[in-house]
Amino acid sequence: MEVGSGAQKEILNLFNDIKTRFMHLGLKKKTVTFVMCTFIGTVLLASIVFGVVYTNSWRSTVVNHVKSMETEKEENIRNYFDNMDGLAYNICYSNWMQDIFMKSVSIQRRQEMEENAGDFLGSLSTLYEGNQFAIIALNGTRVTGTDSCRLDYNVDIEQKDWYEELIRNGKYVEAGEGSDKGIYRNHPEWNMTIYYVVHDYNTLERTGFMVITIPLKNINKLLDTSYEGTWLALEERNGGVICSDIPGNPDLESRLEELPFRVMRTDNRYFTSKKEIDTEFFRWDLITMVDEKYQTMNNPMMVLVFVGILVLVGCLLIVVAAAVSRYLTNPILDCADAMLEIRNNNIGIQIENTYFDEIGELIDGFNEMSGSIYSLIEKNKMISTLQKNAEIKILERQINPHFLFNTLEIINSLILNGKEKSAVKVCETLGQLYRYNLRQNKWITLREEIDYTMQYLLIMKYKINDLTYFCDVDEKLMELPFLKAILQPLVENSIKHGFQRKQQECCISINIRKHNENLHIEVMDNGGGMEEAQLASLNEEIYKIYENPMERLAEETHIGIKNVVQRMYLEYGDAFRVKIISTAGFGTRIELEIPENGGRREEKAYV
Repeated sequence: MEVGSGAQKEILNLFNDIKTRFMHLGLKKKTVTFVMCTFIGTVLLASIVFGVVYTNSWRSTVVNHVKSMETEKEENIRNYFDNMDGLAYNICYSNWMQDIFMKSVSIQRRQEMEENAGDFLGSLSTLYEGNQFAIIALNGTRVTGTDSCRLDYNVDIEQKDWYEELIRNGKYVEAGEGSDKGIYRNHPEWNMTIYYVVHDYNTLERTGFMVITIPLKNINKLLDTSYEGTWLALEERNGGVICSDIPGNPDLESRLEELPFRVMRTDNRYFTSKKEIDTEFFRWDLITMVDEKYQTMNNPMMVLVFVGILVLVGCLLIVVAAAVSRYLTNPILDCADAMLEIRNNNIGIQIENTYFDEIGELIDGFNEMSGSIYSLIEKNKMISTLQKNAEIKILERQINPHFLFNTLEIINSLILNGKEKSAVKVCETLGQLYRYNLRQNKWITLREEIDYTMQYLLIMKYKINDLTYFCDVDEKLMELPFLKAILQPLVENSIKHGFQRKQQECCISINIRKHNENLHIEVMDNGGGMEEAQLASLNEEIYKIYENPMERLAEETHIGIKNVVQRMYLEYGDAFRVKIISTAGFGTRIELEIPENGGRREEKAYV
């Protein structure tokens, strides 16, 4: 256990050492090393794939060869016996053969016909390489085509146990060896004897039999093959071997007996198959065996071409690796050097760009980034300055003596009228406003912004008797981040400019809802509204803010809608939308649209 653990630690240490060395290499060396490792891995993977493909290819070739050999030999065997059938029927029903089977023929004529028939059958025996042809007529005539095999006159076909089957089918095949097989005295050890029933073609009366004896050597010839390493065998269905040229191997022979009827591999070398040849009169099993070493794809050029391609790819990959390394690493190193300069506060540095592809886009992006950093810093400064000025103006306005005096008068009037609770409420609200103004957070929640606005309106309600206000906001939106001091300046704008000469009921409506992925904010009043020229002038000033949001607005005595638009645009950019609708004598509606979760950044609060 300790030995194994020690070996694992050594391997792990070696791997870590290689990893450390690689990480400390320069970018160019890393690129070349990575490409070389990729090439080696590609070569190994390609070699494995090639080996698998090559092995499967020649194995597929062997299997196809086995199947082709099975088909070829099965067709040969069927064609051979079909040829024997056709020959037998042509002989049996020829005119001269029909005469031999006739009973009303003179002895002299019969002897003459028997001699002629014997010569003819002997010629057929020579033509068909030793097949024996014989005629056995019911009138006692027996003719054979050769003297080498003597007819056994003791053979009585009508006494055979398969005679009824012969009469029923008109044909019977008898195969095997022994004295009880065939019609000859000195027949071969094994032969196949085919019996055909002959009828008179005029009267259809059975007149005799036609017998063809096929020796074993002719069956063997049907299995001859010129392919080296290919062997064939024929077996009877009872397991008896008819003929075989399969090499003698006891273990192999025992396995052949259990072969399924498909191609399979045995002994990790031989591909064997058993195929059933089923005909009308016999059923044999054709066994095919192929030695795979004789069937391997003999194509050395394939290997040479593969090796040559790998060598060529390796050389090209090395050249390409060097070129790609130089092409890719040089601009990356230039960008790294430029980034180091930026880190050293050399802001705005630019890289010469001679590339017109993705590398060029990368350098252009870097140059744009470098050029925009200064603008971004200035923008942040501007945002901070605007926020600071806005907060200062809020504080200045809220501590304005006139505002404070008016608020105190409201409190005094409430007390004199016996409305102490209302006076206390105004005092509490005034304190909450001061506490809110002292917070320097840039971001608050929408709920906090609405609460602050409602507190401001509560005090204004004591000043403007006919003031009513409504706020419709989905509760689900209340905890969303929201810029500080956005709604209150818009409400204040309505009170100071919309209700300045308003004698009737003054109404302010605040509506905030979600539209797609944005917040839609509406602040509407029923004040005096704006003339067309005044509205056009205000829209033009807002357009100028969109054109140059960094430009400082002219100092004003209050925080107006332009200050709100500038702050919102600097924060949200083109995602911010503003629309002002106003009609003289009827009121004004201001619509703002901002992203639902637009770029909130946590800031440290100073209270």
